[in-house]
Amino acid sequence: MALAALTNTVTCDTVCFMDMVHTIMCKLDPTPEQASELDATLQAFADACNHIAEVARRIHSHNKVIVQHACYREVRETFGLSANLAIRAIARVCAALKVPENAASTFAPTSIDYDQRIFSFREADWTFSLTLLHARERLATTLGAWQKTALQSRHPTSAQLVKRRDGRYFLHIQLTDLAPDPIAPSDVIGVDLGVKNLAVTDEGQTFSGDDVEQCRQRYGSLRKVLNQCGSKSARRHLRKIRRREANFRKDKNHIISKRIVAKAQDTGRAIALEDLQGINDRTTARKAQRNRLKGWAFSQLRSFISYKALLAGIPIILVDPRNTSRTCSVCGHCEKANRKSRDEFLCKHCGYSAPADWNAAKNIRMKALRAEVMLPIAGVDDPSLETGGDCLQAAGL
Repeated sequence: MALAALTNTVTCDTVCFMDMVHTIMCKLDPTPEQASELDATLQAFADACNHIAEVARRIHSHNKVIVQHACYREVRETFGLSANLAIRAIARVCAALKVPENAASTFAPTSIDYDQRIFSFREADWTFSLTLLHARERLATTLGAWQKTALQSRHPTSAQLVKRRDGRYFLHIQLTDLAPDPIAPSDVIGVDLGVKNLAVTDEGQTFSGDDVEQCRQRYGSLRKVLNQCGSKSARRHLRKIRRREANFRKDKNHIISKRIVAKAQDTGRAIALEDLQGINDRTTARKAQRNRLKGWAFSQLRSFISYKALLAGIPIILVDPRNTSRTCSVCGHCEKANRKSRDEFLCKHCGYSAPADWNAAKNIRMKALRAEVMLPIAGVDDPSLETGGDCLQAAGL
């Protein structure tokens, strides 16, 4: 049985389940003097990063060891950073310059990377100790019950100091935990991702994209007017609405992914998704539809589903998206003409009719259940492991 093969594949590989890193955002409550010292440290760190970037470009290298030999002492003397802050600045610059798109980028005084040598957490009074420009300071925090529960009895070793646009300071604490053992699923939830309907499950649960389209059109019209204006205030407004639209997309994707994973967890099922990596490069659309087609973050929704599933121990199965929208989920007949319209599926062979996205979600589920289909398990990072001919792969997290 295909389902038995899926269950065996999942249960045999629990020993290879990977570590997961999650971030706890902690609001800092510095005194006015500490806030001034935080600002000075952020500025010095950014200036040091910009100087290091110039040196790295001049010597044509983004190797940390080479760049450190070229400018470490100069950075310490010029910007007054401690030894470890200087090392963190060099590491940040080298990591950024490795990405071709960031080759000419500059650094703003908005964040600093910390490791266990220059940062510590004390649970007794919920405070953090940070090495700043002139001294080591212990900073008070405003933590909620969730943050306290997450940090209780923990000894974090890395963090990032962040100053937001509204002037508030946060410490992003990275915690590493062993991912829970994946469940042995009894079935699979097929999920079809789309534009009009952002997600549809094989059970017919639909997450409409109507409000997303309204948001896109509203901000698109406003963006067009502001681009034509071109003033400084217009550019400032453009940045503001860009953040609002991104936050809206992120919130919507969080809601959808949370509900899908909760459904899978409640029913003991795995989640099957289409492997849509590079979909924008493989598809074309008329100009009128291009903005709508490319205006939604499919990869973000998939990544949200993946990491939430990892936290819950739910396996993620990626299937080949070819012909999922053209194949009849009842008789298996595949024909382009089966897709009567964007919203309606009508099989030319057996006459089966259903909403097109629902039919596609059923096909995704059936592909995942077939024994010959590759079954990537969320969190497994060794693709060489095989069981019954199925290659276990990571889900791209």
